[in-house]
Order: sequence, then structure tokens, then C-alpha cells
Amino acid sequence: MNSAKRNPSDGEIIELYFARNEEAIDATDGKYGRYLSVIGYNILHEKWSTDEALNDTYYATWNRIPPERPNIFQAFLSKIMRNISISKFRKEHAKSRVSSELVTSLEELSDCIVSEASTEEDLKIKEIAEILNKFLSDIDKRKRFIFVCRYYYADSVKSIAGMLGMNQRTVYRVLEELRRELRERLEKEGITV
Repeated sequence: MNSAKRNPSDGEIIELYFARNEEAIDATDGKYGRYLSVIGYNILHEKWSTDEALNDTYYATWNRIPPERPNIFQAFLSKIMRNISISKFRKEHAKSRVSSELVTSLEELSDCIVSEASTEEDLKIKEIAEILNKFLSDIDKRKRFIFVCRYYYADSVKSIAGMLGMNQRTVYRVLEELRRELRERLEKEGITV
């Protein structure tokens, strides 16, 4: 028998959850812990808060599987981690203005998407989501990667540049271009900010 530890597949990890086997959490942490910590840290900028959000993510995953059976386990986990981290950030910094990649990236999008929606704008959320999904499907893969890293995962421009082997100024230019194109697309569809 081979004593080397083998990384289980996502399907095997999900089956551990369905079997209510606590090894599922260890396997999840071993495979995705670092990845999820980066997402949390980009939002929270505090190690202890990130660790707490990571534990909350594992707890939420344990409670959601079963009955859910995610198709893309990594995306399932990252969505949970991101939502928990954003909620934790809002709660911890409700009365103070604290800089983080989340705040910075959302401020960059503020001239494209209204941040405090009125009742009328609440009705447009689904429409905006559809326009945004169409916008992302229409742009090339590299630009989509940059957009999602910045505005979904709250990665820093420096981090994105490093991942893609690009100059930071180039990433800034691409983001400016994407925001302009998104704003134009929203205006063309009758969404004004």
C-alpha cells in the first residue's frame, strides 16, 4: 500500500460530506484552504478574521452538503467564503472607513453600478445581473479573468499583474477600459447611474 497521501478529487470530497465523514473538512482544507484564505484576506485584511471566516466557510459547507451537490466544488466554496468574508467585513467595520481591496474595487465600480439601491433600482438588480453576465461572456478570456479577479475576488492589481505576468499599469488600463465599456453597455440598456 502506498503511504504517500493522495489528494482526493472534488467528487470524493463531496462523497465524504454526504457520508457525514469529518475527513471531508480536512480534505477540503488540504485542497482549497490556501485558495479560500486568499479570498478572505483580500476582503478582511486581518489573519484572525480570515481564519474565522475560513472556519465559518467549512461549517457552512458541512451544513449545505447534503442536500446540495455542487457541480463545481471550488466555485461553491469560493462563493461561500466570499459572502461570509463580506458579511464579516461589514459587521466589523460598520462605523469606520477601513481600506481593503474590497472597498477599493467596489469604489472603482461606483460610477458603473449604484451602491445604495432605491426601491426602483432594486427591481433592476436581475436585469443588471443579466447585462453583466452578457458583458462578461462577450469579452475575451484574459479581460474576463482580470475583471473577475478584481471585482469578485477583490484581488489587488499587483496580484493580478503577477498572476498574468503583466505590468500593473497595463492591468489598471484594462480595468479602466472594462469599466468604461460596462458603463456604456448599461447606459445602452437603459440603466443609468
